[in-house]
Amino acid sequence: MNHTIISTIGSERATVGDGNKIVTHHGQTHIVWQDITPEGYLNQIRSYNHQSKQWSDPVTLGHGLDNHARPILTIDHQGYLHVVLGGHNSPVTWCQSTHPNDSSKWADPQPIGEGTYPVLLCSHEDTLYLTLRANNHAGVDFYAKPKGKPWELRSRIVKNAEEYRKAYGAFHMAMMEAPDQTIHAVIDFYEGQDDHGRGLHQAVCYTRSRDGGLSWEKSDGTRIKTPARPEDMDILARSTESRVEQLPRPETTNQGLLVDSKSQAHILLLSHREQPGQLLLLTFDTQGTIQKQILHTKCQETFPNHRITECRASISSDDTIFILATLTPYNDEWIKGRPSRALKMVERNDECLFALTTRDFGNTCEVRTILKPGASINAPNIETPLGANTIPAGKFPTFIYFDGTRGYPGGGDYYDKPVSEYLKNGEYAKNNVIAINESI
Repeated sequence: MNHTIISTIGSERATVGDGNKIVTHHGQTHIVWQDITPEGYLNQIRSYNHQSKQWSDPVTLGHGLDNHARPILTIDHQGYLHVVLGGHNSPVTWCQSTHPNDSSKWADPQPIGEGTYPVLLCSHEDTLYLTLRANNHAGVDFYAKPKGKPWELRSRIVKNAEEYRKAYGAFHMAMMEAPDQTIHAVIDFYEGQDDHGRGLHQAVCYTRSRDGGLSWEKSDGTRIKTPARPEDMDILARSTESRVEQLPRPETTNQGLLVDSKSQAHILLLSHREQPGQLLLLTFDTQGTIQKQILHTKCQETFPNHRITECRASISSDDTIFILATLTPYNDEWIKGRPSRALKMVERNDECLFALTTRDFGNTCEVRTILKPGASINAPNIETPLGANTIPAGKFPTFIYFDGTRGYPGGGDYYDKPVSEYLKNGEYAKNNVIAINESI
């Protein structure tokens, strides 16, 4: 695979996020990410022309409030690019390219709402769907923008429980539209009661909508009352117990949701509860029963002293599933089999990146090493068909990552000083943002 450095000043969260950051359409690959400069955090885009084999110059889409305010991307069936510029409990905006399949010029950004961690989807009818974590960690809001119409808030899918409402809450989200136009979604709950109970309640849940997000239901078709709690949805995993440290990482998370050509949902689940680095592919059959396939063992055969700590997944037009899996040494940075918060907050060069390919939904799996230990590999983010872009049969999707550090510049007083102060004092190292694809 070919490696291309598309930026040398990526932020410490340059490619992090649930939303799509890459689309390939009619000979162009478009990539968004976040840079850091003395002027602050910048949301950027570049495009690669497969015919001329040339990259465009970076275009700045807007400034980010902080390292959470990263861009996400999709494309409609007329070829227009759509970018949502995320906030951090602050306003979120949308903008559209002025020409099809061209990232050089953009209409003025338009407000949508307020929130964090956006996930953006373009439907078969070119309706834009967006989810945001609501302000005050209150749950997940679902927005829609039918073609030619303004954005509207259609529903609050899930809510924070009363006993967790005064503490930190996060809701890791993934969604995809099926060929039958059903929107499938998976939502993680990460809630607590105070600083010592952060992440006390953790759950991974599934739901779907057949009417564009106006109402939601379980896998068996039972309609749920919204905003919902885990017990209202299909619970894939759940636990409530004291955690191994004060600010623990999630112990069970979805690592992506994919929908095949028959409108069946497949969920990648990473868990450290039964054993560290357990990776499962969960598939709902036609009766709503969950089938499980174990995926992590193949990676550990090559690197037995490593465990999976991060994944990204995509699916091609022939229902081949592609997974990027990051493996981290299983050492004293883990606490009782759980990865510590500090494990991913530093620069490290002891991880490896694997590509898993399955053509039969996890029954068999091909594994190859993409990057061996020796280089810094952070937040790989793979192209997923969340709009008019598709992944051709037999072609591993484009993906990006950044090297350098994932630690906040300056440590605990990060939010108290402007970004320019860290750069001026030499406290922040530059990060390369790297794109990888066989044809780039």
